[in-house]
Amino acid sequence: MAALRPPGRLLILEDLKVGMTGAKDERVRMDADQNMGALYPFSLNQKLAAITETSPWYSDAAASPWGRAIIPFEMLSVLFEYSSREAAFPVKGPAVGLFADQEIRLIDGPLFVGEDYVLRREIAALAESKRTESYWVRTRVFDARGETQVAEMLLNHATLKHSYAGYADATDA
Repeated sequence: MAALRPPGRLLILEDLKVGMTGAKDERVRMDADQNMGALYPFSLNQKLAAITETSPWYSDAAASPWGRAIIPFEMLSVLFEYSSREAAFPVKGPAVGLFADQEIRLIDGPLFVGEDYVLRREIAALAESKRTESYWVRTRVFDARGETQVAEMLLNHATLKHSYAGYADATDA
């Protein structure tokens, strides 16, 4: 992100500012049979039936060194994005958006199935390219009390400029 040049005029993301935070703390959890929403319409158990790199730690509390099942690394972004609409960031639409880059960092051990977490989001950066407007969201993940940070995700949301109705006309003005 340090190499990003400041964006020119943004249209889809014009109401976002670096440092802007989500509307509220978000409370999330991932239970084994919980459907994870519209973006990820499946449960952890359904995912475990399909992944190729499995471990008994993902479903068998007795097999896990922590005495409880852990969330597979590949499912962490699913948990972290589960409540993302609650952040209420003012992104204009409809427009086609893509996850262009992602970094996840565990700070205090693995995350656990059936455990409550608190998420706090903030806009970390804004950028644009010839075809996209992008915003990076830093999601900090805390224990159920919201006191100890246990993980963090940095996610780049790239929005395709020309998928937004009237983009070319609005930027030519």
